[in-house]
Amino acid sequence: MYKETVLPRILEQVVNCKDDLAQFYLMDCIIQVFPDEYHLQTLETLLSAFPQLQPSVDIKTVLSQLMDRLSNYAASSPELLPEFLQVEAFAKFSNAIGKVIEAQPDMPVVGAITLYVSLLTFTLRVHPDRLDYVDQVLGACVKKLSGKAKLEDSRATKQIVALLSAPLEKYSNIVTALELSNYPRVMDYLDNATTKVMAVVIIQSIMKNTTCISTSDKIEALFDLIKGLIKDMDGAQDDELDEEDFKEEQNSVARLIHMLHNDDPEEMLKILCTVQKHILQGGPKRLTFTVPSLVFSSLKLVRRLQGQDGDVTGEDVPATPKKIFQILHQVFIIILLLKHFLVFLLQS
Repeated sequence: MYKETVLPRILEQVVNCKDDLAQFYLMDCIIQVFPDEYHLQTLETLLSAFPQLQPSVDIKTVLSQLMDRLSNYAASSPELLPEFLQVEAFAKFSNAIGKVIEAQPDMPVVGAITLYVSLLTFTLRVHPDRLDYVDQVLGACVKKLSGKAKLEDSRATKQIVALLSAPLEKYSNIVTALELSNYPRVMDYLDNATTKVMAVVIIQSIMKNTTCISTSDKIEALFDLIKGLIKDMDGAQDDELDEEDFKEEQNSVARLIHMLHNDDPEEMLKILCTVQKHILQGGPKRLTFTVPSLVFSSLKLVRRLQGQDGDVTGEDVPATPKKIFQILHQVFIIILLLKHFLVFLLQS
């Protein structure tokens, strides 16, 4: 009776009243008064009303409350998960949000991102094993932001940080986030200062959970995420950062380098080459902090390989002490060149 008669009639009255405050209040009442199992079984009907509401209705709050209620309902009993899968709750919420944003072209960016934060929270609670769902939410956010410059609205930036932080908090493993193809694409819309803040959050997550990142390709992806700390970003000003903050940031990068490890010497050599490539883009000020970590990690590998040697030509040769010292030699040459260049600049 509720699905076939009661809910459709109520929603018809809500849509036809045309008063934004009344619509908000009535939709909120529907969500709060009726049981969660009713909402789950009538989700498509309920969500179909949202795009028809007045543009001034605070839809993001009502939709967020609905997703929060249903995610709590799912968390209350694991036996409910098949029901969520059967009604395709994620797909219905995702489609509804897309239609709401399409129906309200003047919706502020912060409103759209807030909806995606709520959808991601719902996804991580109900379907934590579905990384494809998580990446789909991030991709929808990228689509909404496409064509726009870096965010300047502090409220929208805060929501983006919440969006990016949610997978780190849920999985406690940056390696999982590295599997999300849209994760770095979302980060690209942050301003330089917030990109650095997010990079610090990522490193802190790695430290807190003692995450082992043991392949060169994952480290390549990681260093792309934290690039705001390891090199100057376009448009950044050297005098914008407090000296103590700079030291703290670079020390965190140095500690991160110490944590990179693989028992396979050849893969460890690839890791060191990846680290070298990235930190050499940081300039002399950063090298003071990062090079010692690279040297220390390199010497640890040398000790593991002590007594080995061989031909070091080519890219895919086995790891040998001579090969590692070649890497360090390149680093020291670049440091000396930078030092002479700085002296020249100071004297000219």
